[in-house]
Amino acid sequence: MPKKTKKKLCTCGTTAKGQMDLILFEVRQQRKDINELKEFMNKSKGTVGLMVLLATIIATIFGAINYFR
Repeated sequence: MPKKTKKKLCTCGTTAKGQMDLILFEVRQQRKDINELKEFMNKSKGTVGLMVLLATIIATIFGAINYFR
């Protein structure tokens, strides 16, 4: 079983606790934004794939009609 380690805050002395809290809040907010962007990109990929499929079917139908005329 892995040993649990306690997360330590920055002890370098250059950042105040308020600044560190703000930085950690911003990092967490960016993670949420990145996850939302990934979900949106996955939805967009599916939409583009469906549009390409429909365009291919329509082009095939028109190509067949023009070929048999």
